[in-house]
Formats: sequence, C-alpha cells, structure tokens
Amino acid sequence: MIRIFLFWRLGLFLLTYLGSKILPLTANSGLGAVDLNKAFDYWYSWAQWDGGHFYSLANKGYVLASDYAFFPLYPLLINIFSLFFFGNLLIAGLVISNISFLLFLLLFQNLLKKMYSSKIAFNATVTFLLFPTSFYAVSFYSESLFLLLVVVCFYFLKDKKFLLAAIFASIASLARNMGIFLAISIIYSYFSNIKFEFTRLDIRFLRVFVAFLGIIIFGLYSYAQSSNPLQFITAQSSWQRSIQDPVSTIIGNIWIIITNSNTPLGQYTDLLITLIFLALLIFGIKKIPSSWWIFSMLVILIPASTGTLASMPRYLLASLGVFIILGKLLEEKQYLKVPIWTVSLFLQVIIAVLFINGNWVA
Repeated sequence: MIRIFLFWRLGLFLLTYLGSKILPLTANSGLGAVDLNKAFDYWYSWAQWDGGHFYSLANKGYVLASDYAFFPLYPLLINIFSLFFFGNLLIAGLVISNISFLLFLLLFQNLLKKMYSSKIAFNATVTFLLFPTSFYAVSFYSESLFLLLVVVCFYFLKDKKFLLAAIFASIASLARNMGIFLAISIIYSYFSNIKFEFTRLDIRFLRVFVAFLGIIIFGLYSYAQSSNPLQFITAQSSWQRSIQDPVSTIIGNIWIIITNSNTPLGQYTDLLITLIFLALLIFGIKKIPSSWWIFSMLVILIPASTGTLASMPRYLLASLGVFIILGKLLEEKQYLKVPIWTVSLFLQVIIAVLFINGNWVA
C-alpha cells in the first residue's frame, strides 16, 4: 500500500500542477489563489477555502466567533510541528496531512484484513484512495488526521479495549465535531459485548464516557474565550447552517433542483453522492458490524441535518462503513473494479484540479 500511495501522490501532484498551468484560475481571495494583487501559488492553493481557516487558527488562534466551527486539534498540531520547519505553517500542515493519510490507509487495510480478508481489505482501501474527494486528505484540511483517529478507535473497539477506544474517540472529537459520534458506537459495542444484559454493568462501564472528554474540553475552552460553551454549535449559523431534519434537507435539495434550471452542478453531485451512500448503508446493513454502521450513518445524517448538503462529498469520507461494503461488493463482482476505479480516479483528477485552481468543490 505504501508504493501505491506514493505513486498516487506523485500522480496527483503532477496532474494538479499541470492543470494549474494550462487551465483557467479562479480568484477567490483565499490562500494561494490568484487575485488582482497577488500571483497564484501552487503549494498554498492546497490550503484554500477551509484550509485558510485552519491556517489562521494555527497562526492567530480563535479570534472570530465563526472560527469555533473549526475544531482545534489540527491547527494546534500545525503550530507545534511548525517549529521543526522553521515556523512554516504550510509545510507543517501538509506533512501532518500526508503522513496521517498514509497511516490511515495502512491501518484501515490491516484492520480489514483481520475482520474479513486481504482481498476485501485491498478493495476497500484502494476504493477509498481513488474516491473523487480523497485528495482532501492530503490537503491543508483536518480530514486525514480525523480519519486516522477514527480507524485507531475502531481498531481498539474490535479488540474490546473500550478505554483505549474511548481515549481516541475523545481525541477525534477535538479534530472534527463528528468525532463525538464514535462515543455512540463505543457505548453500543459495550452493551453488545455484555449481550445487552444490564445486570452485568459494573464500574468499568464508566470508562466509555472518556469518549466525551474531548468535546467537554473544547466546550470549556469556548466558554472561557466566548462565554458560550456551545460556541462551536452556534458558529454554524455563520456558515449558513441551521438545525433541520435530514429528510427535509434532502427533499429541499431535490425541490430546488426540480424548480430551478440554474441550479449549480455541485448541488446535483452533493445530493447524488449523499443518496448513494445512504442507499449503500441501508442495503448493506448486514455486511458490516453495527458499531461501524452506526457511525457511518451518523456522519451522513448529522451534516445533512444542517439545512444544506454543501461539502457532503468531503464529509462522507468518514463514512468508512460504505467503503467496506464497496470492498465486499467488488470482491463478489470483480468485473466492476476497473470501471468503478477508473471513473472514480478520473473524477478525482478533475475535482482536484478545480480545487487547486481556486474553485469551490466540497
């Protein structure tokens, strides 16, 4: 897998760099993007959009109320590791992201080997690597760090090491808000382990609540800085997100597409990929452990409960159960491998070039 990753990473670099040279650039006032007063910068373009907010957090900390929508672990690590790169935040962040993603792929494949087989593990891991938005895992985003913590949590959960699983779930919730949903999977796994016989509960059950420690710490920090322990929730309104049930969000998006002939292409893809992932989880419910299914479903439904499906193609990377289902499907129907992987990689290159060139994609 290391060689596959390196080949993929080199190819991604060459194609996105070439794309930035021959295709139109879009001004967006973000890091690296071309603008009236500055030239395009390829490397900083990996930190556009949300990456710019992580860069600002690593550099200045939480300044605006809207900053609290971004969780602290990734920018904190960038700040620390920048000391090894002469204070260069960009290099530190990209190194963290790339190493985290490689470690995630290795652990994900190894864990699935233990759970299923080498072939299914390989299929699922390669499918993830070639997924159209997986390039975000090597950009200046928190995706890969979060994915690494999630897979480590499930690694310990498989071995019924609930305290260690809870510790990494806690750390994951400092990387992304969706990390808190790991706690639900851990609690379910604990009860499943005791056959849901509540009379068998003892003091050791309290260990699972360590999973909530990360979000509590961030809440206390938010309170100390802004007098609002739930500022990370309140801040969502700054990004046009509000609480709404996922069914209404999906139906609303369908209605917009039907009634508005000028609907952006991105809104079509956001809806389509969300529905595909939901369908795979619903019909594949018996193909993966319940703890994986619960987390994979929650990381779809909760973001879809904010009134918008924007960024869903990126958020869905954390729905790891879907990639396991696809890994098993490709083992059963091997003739699907080449077409699925080819189309997926083709889309990935196009979307990555669009992103580097300054366009919003996810």
